[in-house]
Amino acid sequence: MQQVIFHFPFVGFPLYGFGLMLLLAFFTVIAWSKWRTPKVGLSWERFQDMAMLLLLTGIGGARVLYMIQYSDQFPDKSALGLLIGFVSIWDGGIVFYGSIFGGMLSYYFYRRFVLKRLNINGWQLADAVAPMLAIGMALGRIGCYLNGCCWGQVACAECQPMPLPPELGQFPLIPSHARKQVTLPPYQSRLPQIHGLQTTTGFTIVAPGELPPSDPRSVVAAIEPGTAAERSGLQPGDKVVEVNGRPNQMILEINGPAKVLAGAQERANIDNVTVKSIDLAKDEKALIVETADPAAFTVVQAKLTPLREQLILSPHDSLYELTRNGALGQTELALVVERKGERVPVTFTPRTVTFFPTQLYETISMVLLTLLLLAYQPFRRHDGQVIVLLMLGYAVHRFLNEAIRIEPTYRFGLTLSQWISILIFAIGVLLEVYLRYTQPKLPAAPVPLGYGSHAIPEPVKA
Repeated sequence: MQQVIFHFPFVGFPLYGFGLMLLLAFFTVIAWSKWRTPKVGLSWERFQDMAMLLLLTGIGGARVLYMIQYSDQFPDKSALGLLIGFVSIWDGGIVFYGSIFGGMLSYYFYRRFVLKRLNINGWQLADAVAPMLAIGMALGRIGCYLNGCCWGQVACAECQPMPLPPELGQFPLIPSHARKQVTLPPYQSRLPQIHGLQTTTGFTIVAPGELPPSDPRSVVAAIEPGTAAERSGLQPGDKVVEVNGRPNQMILEINGPAKVLAGAQERANIDNVTVKSIDLAKDEKALIVETADPAAFTVVQAKLTPLREQLILSPHDSLYELTRNGALGQTELALVVERKGERVPVTFTPRTVTFFPTQLYETISMVLLTLLLLAYQPFRRHDGQVIVLLMLGYAVHRFLNEAIRIEPTYRFGLTLSQWISILIFAIGVLLEVYLRYTQPKLPAAPVPLGYGSHAIPEPVKA
């Protein structure tokens, strides 16, 4: 896992591993297409146009499906909030099957207005593109691995997943829907270990309800044995006052009716306090109050007292926000804690338990599937059979790979991607039946790509 590969000198812009691998996958497909698509009559320049269109709409479709499946991760339901969430793809969060739907939509229009005019056989083009799609997915999943998303379940003791050197340690970027399955919540219990599963940071904090309302900054409740937090010298009772070089902000999340929130916003607007409003859904809002000043936080709490019966107040701090969402590209957690009246710096690299590297399993599967498609290509019985083989092969792989991933399940205990895999497999079978009856049968001998098209004329009989 290496979310940020490096920062560019002078400007400091980060190069994200996820984006780098997507770019590498795209250029690999483009480079390979120079030798494949002209064989079916589509020039390299035309394919580049089509590939760029498919890339943009494919990523868009993948992001939209992710936002639908995990709508709870996008609390701001306003048009602007959803737009910001949509473009923040560097935070991770795409579902591959969404890219199929987005790509198919743009391909339909490109075929209708461009490919038909050029008299390109769509099934021959699909066969030419199929291996390139598979290798693109193989590279793309390495991006998921670098980003720290799409992990599998907790690995059993006998199954050791990818070992990582300590210098590549990152904050765990575990999907919010999966975090409860693999880590102990930071409160609810002072025993920081359940069935051998590790906490998100290696320590738990005192439940917010047990802290004084005037100061919700995290207080360490217990340290998990054998963790980096224990080795750093962190102790129970430590109050976190700084996080990664910045004051540990006290945060008050306020939920309630819109009219009451408007009054709460006026009351909370005082010096040294930042108040912002976010849209959750239609006619539903929330307020986020932040300050590093305990006295100001106490004043805000007091001013909100008349409205408490109509509001839900959830106090927490910057550390809670950081460890809840994961820290993109950071390898260390640098804290300053108050201990017996003294400020003590504590720095360590949090580590999660080991997970199955399902992203790399898919990379391996897609490389093997690419080789299978290339090997089968000369022996296809009709045009379109290679893309059908890709559909069937990927559907089987994804269904099995999903079984060891951390994903929410739906009817019959299957994940959304497993249901889509079943659908893709069924479509592939029906498509093969359709093509057998509608496409000319190719010779039994090895047949080159584009056979019978205007790019490769049929052999003249003597």
